[in-house]
Amino acid sequence: MNFKTLLSILITAIVAHLALWLPLPLVMHAVAVLVLTGLLPGALLIELLIGRGEAPPSRGERILYSIGAGYGVMVLGMLGVSYIPGPVAPWQTYLAFDLLLIILLVLVWWQGARSVKRNDVLPVALGAERRELHSAFRTPHSAFSSWFIIGLISLLLVGGFLRLANLGYAEFQGDEARAALRAAAVIQGQDGILMIHKKGPTEILLPTVIYSLTGHLNETTARLPFALANLAGLFALWLLGWRLFGPLVGWTAAMFLALDGYFIGFAHIVQYQSVIFLTSVLAVLIFYRLLRQPKALTGYMALAALLLATGLLSHYEGVWPFIPLGYLLIVLFRQGKVKWPKLARATVIALAVGGALTATFYVPFVLHPHFKATYEYLTERRISGAGFPYNNLADFFLRTTVYNTTYYVVLLIGLTLAGLAQAYRQNLGPHWRFLLPTLIIFLLGVTIFQPDWLTIFGQTDWAFLIFLGAAIFVWLLPNLSVEERMLWLWFGVPLLIGLFATSKPRTHIYVFFMPWALLAAAVLVRSFFALQRRIGERPAVWLGSATAIGLIALFGNYAWQYFVYNQVEVLHNWDAAKPKGYWVTYATPDNRALFGFPLANGWKVIGALYNQGVIQGQFDTNEKEAWVPAWYTRGADRCRRTATWFFQIDNLEPFTFGDRLMMEHYLRQGFHKWGIVEINNAERMIIYKRVAASTKDPAREPNAGLPVYHLHDYTGAFDQLAQAQFPLTYPVLDPVIGHPLHVNFDNKIWLQGYDIAYKKPLRPGDNIHLTLYWQAQQPLSESYKIFNQSYFGNGKMIAQQDGYPGCENNETWRWDPGETVSDEYDIRVNADAPDGLYPLYSGLYLEQNFERLPLVAADGKTNETQVHVTDIRVGKE
Repeated sequence: MNFKTLLSILITAIVAHLALWLPLPLVMHAVAVLVLTGLLPGALLIELLIGRGEAPPSRGERILYSIGAGYGVMVLGMLGVSYIPGPVAPWQTYLAFDLLLIILLVLVWWQGARSVKRNDVLPVALGAERRELHSAFRTPHSAFSSWFIIGLISLLLVGGFLRLANLGYAEFQGDEARAALRAAAVIQGQDGILMIHKKGPTEILLPTVIYSLTGHLNETTARLPFALANLAGLFALWLLGWRLFGPLVGWTAAMFLALDGYFIGFAHIVQYQSVIFLTSVLAVLIFYRLLRQPKALTGYMALAALLLATGLLSHYEGVWPFIPLGYLLIVLFRQGKVKWPKLARATVIALAVGGALTATFYVPFVLHPHFKATYEYLTERRISGAGFPYNNLADFFLRTTVYNTTYYVVLLIGLTLAGLAQAYRQNLGPHWRFLLPTLIIFLLGVTIFQPDWLTIFGQTDWAFLIFLGAAIFVWLLPNLSVEERMLWLWFGVPLLIGLFATSKPRTHIYVFFMPWALLAAAVLVRSFFALQRRIGERPAVWLGSATAIGLIALFGNYAWQYFVYNQVEVLHNWDAAKPKGYWVTYATPDNRALFGFPLANGWKVIGALYNQGVIQGQFDTNEKEAWVPAWYTRGADRCRRTATWFFQIDNLEPFTFGDRLMMEHYLRQGFHKWGIVEINNAERMIIYKRVAASTKDPAREPNAGLPVYHLHDYTGAFDQLAQAQFPLTYPVLDPVIGHPLHVNFDNKIWLQGYDIAYKKPLRPGDNIHLTLYWQAQQPLSESYKIFNQSYFGNGKMIAQQDGYPGCENNETWRWDPGETVSDEYDIRVNADAPDGLYPLYSGLYLEQNFERLPLVAADGKTNETQVHVTDIRVGKE
């Protein structure tokens, strides 16, 4: 990197600073942040590690490595800033990343100066080696060059459009709102907030960088770094496929994932998957490069370690690239091109770098008291469950055919089976070449499309044996190429564990789609070249091009209608709006755990109306999670027991019988329709207000005449509110408990303590504000109700309040073991309560049969069913 390049980086950094201080649109501020904190330091880091070594990367490779390293810099840099005690001020974020940028600039300049002194003219051999490396991405000026440009533009247009168009339309969904709230908590200085997240911090820290330096966060800016990582991942996959099997295989594989609904959906949400996609592919690309050209091992392995650490800091799924990397490392050792001490030294350095970077988060994470809740959640609720070994084939197929058209899924499955058959035939003797592959393919096909046919010997499902046998067989084939064996390992191990050893894999199965796309593309391209040999080059090219355009149009139209087009949200109106001509195997889509689809209910209107004072007081809603309303109401109090407002939205999940019962309960409590929120001229939210007890049925009231609030009129106003300083009702870290207790309820739930407040002297009709702090000790399937009662002996009850935890919104079955739950009650003293000192009791029971949870004493006895919390005095002493 010469002086002019370093100067251009410095000027770009200055321009990015100026852009952040100018009154530009928020998305342009976000782009400036990503350039300043990610791309520029990433580019300098690449120059420092491998740019001036004996095997520098090609131009395209350098760009991709710079982007990948930039994400690592952003995550690790913001992680370091988050560890500073107290709130995160913008100047701290500026200082951290500017200082890092200056240090990298100085190191690169110093390295360049030393390099010039040591060797003013590159050796001829090194120059030839550079040209050889660069030729992997640069193409000669020939007909192929035109195809390369066409491929590049088509991938950019298709992948970019499906990922970036209407990026900010959907409101934050579930986990997205949680990440945004925790980004605000980091900026507010809530120490330990990253430790309760149950996974890596990347999906919190990337929005935090933008939030900290721009002062605001909206859906577009929060999702932008993930969408760009996803887009970069497509080009990384193209380059990896190019290196493995040629440019056409790389482009085909990249286009498969450009059109894949999982990856489009992940680009549209504030979650980690897109970062793992990018870093995993780049790490495999680096190791394959070293296998073919084992030069500059230490620099490239250190870069791979940074990328792998970034993936692991995103989620535990970042471990899957170690399968192909471990295999490639073994092959590199066995081929003998590098002396083993040199290879061992580079490996040890890479492990030390990666281990140190990963430990910056995971050591305090594991040592934190909340890790118990994380461990229980992962092992008991996500990975383990009844019925091992599991068979998730049906769920996988149905979910994948919601994210993608069935034709796409069947094509990938068919190409994979064809690839297996080809591998078997090429490696088996003449007697087994056709019989054994045919039998295996037949059994796999039957199991894929009839997944429960092997449920025998009671309830045990043995379908996994078919897949395990097919996988082991292909892994051990004697003459399989290194490239194919690596891909079958990378594809097969996560598939087996995800589909047969995990209780609820859901969308996590995306981890084997990268090698799957490469395997399918290799089969498709081999078929194309076989056709070319039969009918000639020109007819094959025309037929292949027409087929590619047709498939892109077929799959792309489905993806556009489901993920980009938002005038009609397909999943909300599936019966009427489902795309024509796309065959499905289900009557209606399974709406559980679907992410990344357009979904807007008008929550920004509610936040703006709260800010204007039009809406005041507590609320409730049929939104399933606490996180979404907590973000959009900007900390308003959600309490089912005493709500003044009820916001009825059209959830992506089906409206259940329980939801209808809840609505009927509210309507009987005097809630009447107050207003309507419209999006694209369609009603998406009904606002109810408690006015008085009434016998009218407001559910049958017409909506005509009600005030109508249009989302587009309030979007800008809400985005101005979306600063980091607002009351956080969620998340709640372990609070300081004023009155600690340690009461054991049946070894299931502990009462950790309480806080109590009321005015003194306490009079009849006054309220007692009681906060109980609970902690589950095991996963709970029951929903226990809490009782709080004050009476003396067998005397009259003078105060009572029962209710489900979290103001009816955080039932015990939702609790994760080891996590403290704050539970508040306003207990009204009866109007006829006589003066006196009364004990206050609390406990838990099942509402359906009034069975109470017993207390477990220190000696193991269970005689009591309520705890004496404290005493309260009514009247003067």
